[in-house]
Amino acid sequence: MREIERIVIATRNPAKRERYGRVFSQAVKEVLGLQDINVQDKPVESGETAEENAEIKARFYAELIGLPVFSEDEALYADFLSSEEQPGVHVRRIRGKDEVDDDQLLVYWEEIISRIPEEKRTGRWHIAYTLATPDGEVKTVALDHPIVFFSPSSKIRLPGWPMSSLEGPNRFGKPHSELTEREQEELNQEAERLILEKFKELLAK
Repeated sequence: MREIERIVIATRNPAKRERYGRVFSQAVKEVLGLQDINVQDKPVESGETAEENAEIKARFYAELIGLPVFSEDEALYADFLSSEEQPGVHVRRIRGKDEVDDDQLLVYWEEIISRIPEEKRTGRWHIAYTLATPDGEVKTVALDHPIVFFSPSSKIRLPGWPMSSLEGPNRFGKPHSELTEREQEELNQEAERLILEKFKELLAK
């Protein structure tokens, strides 16, 4: 397994920085976020898959900063949509148009889901993780989180995360926005365990 003293997480989100610092503490001595090294530049995420966007970010910052960089990106897939209709990495786009706001996105998805039989309202969040080093080495792994879609949507809204009112993890049978603190903590613990597994997989590749 490769040894890394310091790693930069390609995020300016303090919560994500804290989470990865906690998760990676077993494998890395120091975990930094972009805000810790005052990096203002950012790449154009022009990829059409989660893997492509994760690699764009990790490669860009590794070359800019001169340290190993870990990045993630996600894509949404619904089992009841054709390949041409999948939102993928463009969750906020409707039929290839410009990005829409939370209300427009909810209306669009509610109309679709309401026509789908309950037993077929399944899908997944596809998460890609990339580790890039300054010497140009780029490695990527991915995992899927199975989800269920709901109609009507939950009346509980999480600002900036409209899909949480429409979908949730399989195990709880309700939208993400309705999870209790205990259920959310259980979900977070499972997610962190899987993230660490994937990170160790990257280090071993």
